[in-house]
Amino acid sequence: MPVRDAGADAAEDQEHEQEQEEENRERAQRQVVNEVLALAAETGRRAAGWVRELAVRQTDEGHRRVLERAAGAIEQTSGREIVPGGEGQLDGDLRYDLAAGLVAGNPYAGALPVLDAGERVALAAVCALVAAMPVTVLNDPARELPALCAVIDDALALAAWEEVAGA
Repeated sequence: MPVRDAGADAAEDQEHEQEQEEENRERAQRQVVNEVLALAAETGRRAAGWVRELAVRQTDEGHRRVLERAAGAIEQTSGREIVPGGEGQLDGDLRYDLAAGLVAGNPYAGALPVLDAGERVALAAVCALVAAMPVTVLNDPARELPALCAVIDDALALAAWEEVAGA
């Protein structure tokens, strides 16, 4: 029976430990990314719900449709469009539905949507921030997505505060 070199065994053990540590780091990183993806999706659902509330208030059917499409784009973009390892790009329809110009509503309507100043600003902010979410996969989603979500929550809170204060 061949005799193994104690130094070789120690080197193998050390290599195995390093592989285990690397696997544990990767697993922890995946867990963090999964948690921030869930946070982004939940934030998007809340924001989309708020935009749907704005849509319901509209008397112009065109404004209502524009806002409902924006709500759907917010929900989709903050959820399944954030793809780790992806290219971070939105397709043209989603970009269009999240464009800040949507605060003007339906371009064929005779008037602007019924939104107060705080809602218009919050709507533009939410759409811009959500549109930025997919590109975080190219950098550091674990750091960037929570920051974007926090600002979205701030925008929603400010819109709600202005509504209460203005009432």
